[in-house]
Amino acid sequence: MRIWQTILTVPLLFVSVPVAHACSCYNGVPIQQSSEKYRDRAVFTAHIVGLMGRIYNWDGKRQSSQVLAVVKDRYWGLPWYWPKVVVLDGSYPCDIAMEAGQDYLVSGRRERYGVLDVAGCSRTQPLRTAQIDLRTLDGSRCAGPGGTIIGRVYRGQDEFHENPTAPGVTLTFRDQDGKIYSAQSDRAGVYELQHLAAGIYTVDSRFSDDQYVSGGYITVTDGVCLEDSVLIRGYEISGRLLPGLDATVKLVGVKSADAGLHAYFQADGRFYFKNIPDGEYLLAVESGLQGQGNDFYYPGTFDRRQATRITITNNKVQGSNEFDFKPELLPFVSIRAAIDPPNDSGKFYWRILLTTPDNILEEQRWTPGIKFVVLYGLRGRSYGVRLWGDANYKKTTQSLCQSKDFPITANPGMSLIRVALPAACR
Repeated sequence: MRIWQTILTVPLLFVSVPVAHACSCYNGVPIQQSSEKYRDRAVFTAHIVGLMGRIYNWDGKRQSSQVLAVVKDRYWGLPWYWPKVVVLDGSYPCDIAMEAGQDYLVSGRRERYGVLDVAGCSRTQPLRTAQIDLRTLDGSRCAGPGGTIIGRVYRGQDEFHENPTAPGVTLTFRDQDGKIYSAQSDRAGVYELQHLAAGIYTVDSRFSDDQYVSGGYITVTDGVCLEDSVLIRGYEISGRLLPGLDATVKLVGVKSADAGLHAYFQADGRFYFKNIPDGEYLLAVESGLQGQGNDFYYPGTFDRRQATRITITNNKVQGSNEFDFKPELLPFVSIRAAIDPPNDSGKFYWRILLTTPDNILEEQRWTPGIKFVVLYGLRGRSYGVRLWGDANYKKTTQSLCQSKDFPITANPGMSLIRVALPAACR
């Protein structure tokens, strides 16, 4: 099930330190003193002088999840009476490995005297990759009105290796009303958009005839900086489906069920394929809505025999490499839903669910400040729209709250659905 996160979710790992074990996460909120997320942390720079415990070898560099570090610049949260040499413990959960002899920007939770927990998504990282956090440290860039999107632009083939930054690149973002915002990366490859109204933003992924920008949804919050670092990648086949649809776009062999070639599906609804072996293919969409084994084919049919054939020869597409599905041919219908009233007491964290009598098909998290969420159903099918609230224990002793299903039939051009908050949960 697809969920719009209350913080940024991006498929890039550039600001993460190497992961020592099979646990990964992404914290898209840069270090900022104005944010409650970091006020109880100790933030400082340090030089790694010794490795403790198990030692890893990452591309010939000696690293460990537990290290000795000499404190250098103190920003906040580290008491004056703490020792000059501290232990940085990144061993649990989501281990991170730190390299001997390198300078780091540290964001840690104080444990016992002289020991700080820097594991998980703390944004502790080598100083050479911490340019975004160094800009946002004092919170001045993040101040209201509105919120800030900041990030680096890279060029490369994948997100798992260091890629060169891209200065002078213009990015385009859109809000939920379709209003356009542009930003250009500076000499360091960093771009910035300040004072954006709270809400959901997406980056336009189409960059050129053979390149696209890999990015995601950004849920902007007042007075907070969010990072959306993006990667400019090459592609061979492109097309458009529907923004936010929970689906897989794939190339299947004309003579086989699945060639195992899945597209990079972006938040703006566009999809891209790269490194396609020579052959003859069909373009298919697979979604849990239509059921397993019931793929929908380009240009608009459930019948494989009527699907358009795509031929790849010498790694090039024969004919056009653009395959935009026409919305009127698709079986999917967008369903916009909002909480009414939009500003509740904050006692619950709300999700908006799309249901059938037997199942929950989709869910979207509701974030204060957004205008609506988008769910998808099959054309002509009947569903229910329900609110589900998980308790915010700082404000209520209730464990959960949910509304009755609001009945709908999925048809094109539906009006915005306003689901009333249950009176007992306001």
